Amino acid sequence: MDNDLTCARKRHMGSYESYQGKVFKKTRANVQFTDLPEDMLSMVLSKLPLKDAVRSGILSSKWKDRWMLCPKLRFDVLTVSKNVFYEQQYTQKFIKTVNAVMQQHQGMVVEELMIKFEFDCRILDHINSWVAFVVSSRTKSLALDIAPTDYFGRTDQYRFPLELLDNKSIFQLRHLKLSFASFELPPQFSGFPNLRTLDLYLLRVSRKDLQDMLSNCINLEWFSIFRCHLNDELTVACPLSKLLYFRVVHCRITKIVLNAAKLKTFIFYGRLYPVDLGDAPNLIHAFLDFYTPVTLEHALTILPKVLPSVQDLTLRASFELKVSLVDGDLLQVFPLKMFRFVVDFR
Repeated sequence: MDNDLTCARKRHMGSYESYQGKVFKKTRANVQFTDLPEDMLSMVLSKLPLKDAVRSGILSSKWKDRWMLCPKLRFDVLTVSKNVFYEQQYTQKFIKTVNAVMQQHQGMVVEELMIKFEFDCRILDHINSWVAFVVSSRTKSLALDIAPTDYFGRTDQYRFPLELLDNKSIFQLRHLKLSFASFELPPQFSGFPNLRTLDLYLLRVSRKDLQDMLSNCINLEWFSIFRCHLNDELTVACPLSKLLYFRVVHCRITKIVLNAAKLKTFIFYGRLYPVDLGDAPNLIHAFLDFYTPVTLEHALTILPKVLPSVQDLTLRASFELKVSLVDGDLLQVFPLKMFRFVVDFR
C-alpha cells in the first residue's frame, strides 16, 4: 500500500510540474520587452551607454527611436568610434555626435547631461549651445567635465555662460559639476536655490563671485572644491544649513569660514590654514591630510577647537617630534570614538 501511495504522489507531482511548466512557458511567450511602459523603457535605456542605447534600435522596428526617450545623456570617450585614430578627427566626431543627439532631443525633457572629454579649444565654440540645450530641456543634472590631463600652468579655461541660464533653469538645477572652467556672476544673480550637489574642479573664479554663489545655494548638501586657487579667504556669510559633506583638496586658500550646522563629513587635503566650520554638532567623520609640517602640540590643542564634536578623525601629516610620549590624556582632549594618527616623525 505504501508503494501505491508513493507512486500516486509521484504521478500527482509530475502532472503538477508539467502544468506549472506549461503556464510558465505560456506566460513568457505572451510578454514582450517592447510591451513595457515607456517610463520603464526609459529607465532601462538610461542605464546603457549612449552608443548601446542607439544600437538597441536594431532589436525591433518599434525600437528604432526608443533611445530618444532616454532622459539621461552621457557623452564620453566611448561615445566616439574607436576607429578614429587622429586627434583632430576624434574631437570633431565627438562634437558632431553631441550636436546631432541634442538636435534630435530638441523639445524633450533631459534630466541629466554629462559631457566628459579632455579639453580641446574647438569645444569652446559649442559650449554655449550645449548650455542653451540645458535651458530648453529643463535639465536637473549638468556635468561639464573637460579638464585636460596636463593642466599645470594653464589659464585657458572655458568661460561657463551663466548669463544663458534663465530663472526657470536656475531653479531646475539639482546637481552641477564644472571642471577647468571660469565664471563671473551676472548682475542680480539669484543663485541656485535648489542645488543639492556642487563639484568644482580647476575653477578660476574671484573670491566674491564664489562667496556670492555659495550664499545663494541654501539647499546645498554636498560640496567639493578641488584645485581651485583663490589666493584669498573663502567666507560664506549665509548659513549652509543643509550641508552634509564638504571636501577641500589642494586649494590655495588662506582661510575658510562657513556655518554648516548639519555637517557630517569634512575632508581636507592641503597646506594648513585656519578653517572655521561654525557649530557642527553632527560632525562624525573628518579626514585631514596636511602636506606642510605641523607640531604635535598644535594638533592636540588647535584641532579640538576646530572639530569639537568629531567622532572619527584621521590625521595624516608630517610632525616635528617635540614630545617624548602621548599618554592617556589624549582621549580627554579628543572625546572621540575613533582616532587615528598617520604620521611621519622627522
